[in-house]
Amino acid sequence: MPEDRLDFDLGGRVALVTGAASGLGAAIARTLAAHGARVACADIDENGARITAEETGGRPLLMDVADPASVEAGVRSLAEGEGRIDILVNNAGVDYIRSAVEMSLEEWDRVQHTNLRGPWLLSRAVFPHMARRGSGQILNVSSTASKKGWANATAYCSSKHGVMGLTQALQAEGKEHGIKVMALVAGGMQTNFFRTLDPPPDPATLQPPENVARAALFMLCQPEESIVHELIITPVTETSYP
Repeated sequence: MPEDRLDFDLGGRVALVTGAASGLGAAIARTLAAHGARVACADIDENGARITAEETGGRPLLMDVADPASVEAGVRSLAEGEGRIDILVNNAGVDYIRSAVEMSLEEWDRVQHTNLRGPWLLSRAVFPHMARRGSGQILNVSSTASKKGWANATAYCSSKHGVMGLTQALQAEGKEHGIKVMALVAGGMQTNFFRTLDPPPDPATLQPPENVARAALFMLCQPEESIVHELIITPVTETSYP
């Protein structure tokens, strides 16, 4: 029987967090590092990734998650430098607030490539490293947009619904290798995500990203024999769920 307590000790673990330059990604990187993980802070924003890495004692990785060559080079560099990859947090994401008819093909493709192809590329790259060791965890950051669609978010909602399907399929493939694949479904946060909205939502109705980061930590610190497949965390005032 496992002890009736959870140990939030990630000492000795190596974690790769995408979108780590700001917002939720930076909060997750800080939280994992505070609990002992060695964190690689990956982002297309090289300066932001460097700042988060300095804050966490980790290493910055310049990475475009939509670019296969960039992903493969980053994962290879981390695996060679650290000797292992225990945790992957697929957090990087983008959105364009457009109606379906106003959104351009280029904008649609960028959302899908960043939000959905990116997690697949990263997962594909880390799977062999984790499978060889017989353990590993992949946490895909999803959204309440995967549960309920809303206007002017066709690309984003589509990508996040895809993330949920990707998560379930990867878990089916990974479990025989000791790899856990999970989805963290987050509601509105006090980040720059809503910066293009006019007017933006009242920050008082949103949750601090640190709250969501602690939920990620909880999922990643389950006993070896258990998995939290999906966790939904929203502000109490969330309007998009349920």
